[in-house]
Amino acid sequence: MQPTGITARKGVTVLHLVSASAAYSSTFVLREVRQLRHLGLETVIGQLRPVFGDMSTTGFEELAAIVVKPRWLSLELIAGIVYYARKQPRRLWRYLVLIVRSGRQVNNAIKMLYVLLASMTLAYKSRGSQIGHARAHFLHTEALAAYFVSGFLHVPYSITVHTISVHYPPTVIREVVGGASFVVADTHQVYEFLQVLGGPCGRLRLIRNGVPLDELTFRDGRVASDPPIVLAAGYLCPKKGFDVLLKACSILSQRGVRFRCVLVGDGKERKNLAKLRNELGLENEVEMPGNLCIDDLRNWYYHATIFVMPSVALSDASTDGLPTVVIEALACGTPVIGTNTAAIPEVVLDGRTGLLVPAGAPDAIADRIQLLLSQDRLRRSLAHEGRGLIEQEFDLRRNSESLAGLILSHATIPQPCSHRSNELPSVAEIS
Repeated sequence: MQPTGITARKGVTVLHLVSASAAYSSTFVLREVRQLRHLGLETVIGQLRPVFGDMSTTGFEELAAIVVKPRWLSLELIAGIVYYARKQPRRLWRYLVLIVRSGRQVNNAIKMLYVLLASMTLAYKSRGSQIGHARAHFLHTEALAAYFVSGFLHVPYSITVHTISVHYPPTVIREVVGGASFVVADTHQVYEFLQVLGGPCGRLRLIRNGVPLDELTFRDGRVASDPPIVLAAGYLCPKKGFDVLLKACSILSQRGVRFRCVLVGDGKERKNLAKLRNELGLENEVEMPGNLCIDDLRNWYYHATIFVMPSVALSDASTDGLPTVVIEALACGTPVIGTNTAAIPEVVLDGRTGLLVPAGAPDAIADRIQLLLSQDRLRRSLAHEGRGLIEQEFDLRRNSESLAGLILSHATIPQPCSHRSNELPSVAEIS
């Protein structure tokens, strides 16, 4: 099905670069790939890492067949190095100089060299295919890979930025952002950050991180669970503030409030959070089921009475962006309590679409949870207003049409290769 106002260019393939498994922590990446394909854009996924594992496509099984993965410690890697050392020595040298000059920290230099090798291998595998645009999310490994791959394949690239965190040196970030054909911010916070960073204003776009409204349908008048469920979800890392939520749960327990907290997700903070849960005596009140596929998480949205996103700002000023789980919960009609940090206030409008509390304040979170548990009318009002905002600004189909239009206007139409028989097979064949 072709979207209104968009005519897909025949023969153009988008190479979508993904650093790691996107099925749990970054579902929106695979949603974008799926939607672009529904809109008629041929799209393949270039997996950068993990080195020896396959990318999870749980919930997106139809995309497994289009994942292109470099083979490490193979002739393929060596062939890619030799090929581009001969065909594009100046470009390869330029990339190596960028890494050396920016690699004051050894870890950064090693990561960037790894990305260069992965990008070279993916470019070599794809050199005989119809790649016309490289695409990446996050201003990190994926964006750097898009920068490298686009140079080797002589195609434009674009980036969507979700947070104001920068992991590589400023010289690298400026080079990557400056070379993109366009850069998308999914929040006003990120848009302003990119402007300060020196992003090209004429190539900056605001496109919200959409969700599939036909899958995340609104449910009104749901029957509350007994005890009521307080749901939270996300990658278990410090900036998510889940330790603050556990402290709020302890306060609620001390007040004699009946509830059940379900914390969905996994990550490096899992052991610390489990330890804190036990120290607070919350083994019976707090459940930590780990990562769940989107279908299982959606069921939790519908059974939960409240969703809480307790994000905090860390000492190094890094924060969350706009967590997709917040958008999903609002779409499903689950009232949201969020913190006044990052881009959360862009969607959780206090008293309208949700309730806001200061970051790092367990007492305030406990107060708002207790308030919502006791006021059914307020929960319904917030749920309706929240769904309305999501329909207005976060419709995946509509936002993907805008993105597809940008990609098509910044794509290279591959020219027929007179020596095709000496090239690698098509992307469909190599994937």
